[in-house]
Amino acid sequence: MVVSGKSINILILFVLLGTKGFSFPTIQIDTTDLAKVKQKIHGGTASERTMDAYKALLSKADKWLAKKNPTVMDKTITPPTGDHHDYLSISRYWWPNPDTPDGLPWIRKDGETNPETQTDAVDRRRLGAMAKGVKELTLAYYFSNDGRYAQKAASMVRTWFLDGDTRMNPHLQFAQGVPGVTNGKSSGILDGKSITSVVPGVIPILSKSPYWNKEDTVKVKEWLSEYLRWLTESELGHKENDQKNNHGSWYKYQVATLALYLDNKALAKKNVVLAQQSLGKQLDFEGKQIHELARTRSFFYSCYNLDALTRIAMVGDKVGMDMWNYTTKDNKGLSLAVDFLAPVVHGEAWQYTDIHGVDLSNLVPVLVRMSKRSDSKGYTGLLSKTIAILVERERSTGIKNKVLEALSLSGEIAI
Repeated sequence: MVVSGKSINILILFVLLGTKGFSFPTIQIDTTDLAKVKQKIHGGTASERTMDAYKALLSKADKWLAKKNPTVMDKTITPPTGDHHDYLSISRYWWPNPDTPDGLPWIRKDGETNPETQTDAVDRRRLGAMAKGVKELTLAYYFSNDGRYAQKAASMVRTWFLDGDTRMNPHLQFAQGVPGVTNGKSSGILDGKSITSVVPGVIPILSKSPYWNKEDTVKVKEWLSEYLRWLTESELGHKENDQKNNHGSWYKYQVATLALYLDNKALAKKNVVLAQQSLGKQLDFEGKQIHELARTRSFFYSCYNLDALTRIAMVGDKVGMDMWNYTTKDNKGLSLAVDFLAPVVHGEAWQYTDIHGVDLSNLVPVLVRMSKRSDSKGYTGLLSKTIAILVERERSTGIKNKVLEALSLSGEIAI
């Protein structure tokens, strides 16, 4: 697509064929796309944006080399069990009660993050850092062939999951607790998507390095198997599965992704089916995500839920199921939900509350996936227009869009 005037040349890449000897299957990370980007980087044909993103990736990876590996053992708040190996976090939208002397029980302010819940006293930031570091280091290794990055990524995985002195126990029983209310909530399972969205995808890449061996893979799979068992058998897991909003979607994403990685295709298929069925209760007849629109960050959460649902659809691809074009008996499906959001791209005002404003960046990953797989022909143009708007915003603000940078480096778009 070419936009004249303030000319923007945007090419949306749809890679359908593999690159023999250069890519291999992973969960959620498409190394076919990555392989093509790698060839362009080393062949001198990568775009300026891709090269900038690659250099930024190596800079971030270099910083990780000097950092201490994150571990659950470093928190200062002790879990109810007294075992620091148990993961612990505090729910982010909860605050001390101003009407009680001791501030208990805490009260909820939707969409307003309490900074006290995001400190190093608990594990949430460390879990996020581990996942971010492992992914960035693994990608840096993949693109550069520099073994230092693989060595550090492997050591971070071992520290968090495998080493007896530092490992996390495979459950989230004490995630997103609320002082004066509960030690842990089913919503805390959302924290685990940092694990599920990264680990199954990076292990096949790390396995190509001399710093990761088959025994490491076996042990990680044992940890993930225990975590999956907890997800599917615990009371908190059952409760989260029943949620009709993004929490239920991200739960099903975790179970489906882990089940596929662990060769339990029956469980993976079951959760794709459950996700498809959930559309009937999540959407109204116009495609409104009714539970997300009730939030104070309604546009963000509408995109966030679709992020989870389209990731589940990607799992469906690998088990012979087409969730992209699935509709319920009353015609509710992914396309209906995306179509409800589309007018915002065309300039219409968002009619619902979003205290941080509408950021079209949140919609881009969903549009990328829908453009590649949905039978609808309109998403390619919608994606191009969304990117054009964001590129123009980059030019006016001088600030690079992180989502566009990441998608450019992964090979999912090229600008």
